[in-house]
Amino acid sequence: MMYRWFPLTAVGFLTIALSVASPLLAQRPHEVILEPIILPEAEIGGDAYVPEDQTASSRPVDGPIRAIVNEDERTPVLSRRYPWSAIGRVDWIDAEGRIKGACTGTLIGPSLVLTNAHCLIDEATDEPTQLTILFRPNLIQGEAEDVSRVVAYEYGGSPFTGDQTDDWALLTLDQPLGETYGYLGWRTVDFTNTRALEEADGKISVAGYSGDFPPASMSGFGESGETAGVSANCSILLVVPDGELAGSLIHSCDTNPGASGAPLFALFEDDQYYIVGLHVGSVELLESITLPTGEQTDVLNRGIPVSRWAAQAAALR
Repeated sequence: MMYRWFPLTAVGFLTIALSVASPLLAQRPHEVILEPIILPEAEIGGDAYVPEDQTASSRPVDGPIRAIVNEDERTPVLSRRYPWSAIGRVDWIDAEGRIKGACTGTLIGPSLVLTNAHCLIDEATDEPTQLTILFRPNLIQGEAEDVSRVVAYEYGGSPFTGDQTDDWALLTLDQPLGETYGYLGWRTVDFTNTRALEEADGKISVAGYSGDFPPASMSGFGESGETAGVSANCSILLVVPDGELAGSLIHSCDTNPGASGAPLFALFEDDQYYIVGLHVGSVELLESITLPTGEQTDVLNRGIPVSRWAAQAAALR
């Protein structure tokens, strides 16, 4: 069944001053192949799982690339293989069965999905929504082979009341979809360490159901929000050192509303995929910076580190 996507109210832009001496933004090829990060010292907090009947692929498209993404550096996720199979859409459903909001979520356990708290909390009440929440794994062109209802949840804090660094939520499903689709693990990477930043440069990916993707020029891949887009080969630029966003990860991956809750993930030296951060939203810079590509920007994307939610995830898994 095809669903029209209704974006959730976005968490407002946050204006901060960042000193970015030499941010690296890799040119992203349309042919996406993920390169592994070699950081054996990065602690594994949760193992990845690939079902025996599931195959893994670093390419988000099964078969040849069939579209040019113009200046948009995202590629449609058209693969049913792992790890793409573990990423899906989180929908708010009203009593009439209408979709009232959507975010991105990732299977990190047999029945456990990672997303943002602002994808769970109703801004009007600052409490978890009373609407039904569904998870549709590996949604492509508006279709998913399975759908599961959220029956329990745990979350860090509400960004609507000023808690910007604990914008995470863990959703428990009524079915163990992770046994079928697999689930991503997570690793704690110290991105304040220069070596870790350099090793991960150009090797981070974000896959999410942005409300502006696929664009009209790629309508053959579904309406906006019906197919995930992956921004691959991007980077963590820095960790915010202090202030209200202290500890946040500033990254160069392309996202838009709807990608909230998307995983910042990477392939590692053990040939497994791990989440290294959770995408939250955008930050507006006080002044524009020039990227090595020659592009100027006054907006960058941010996420929160694994350490914010890892202990709770391990307990619920």
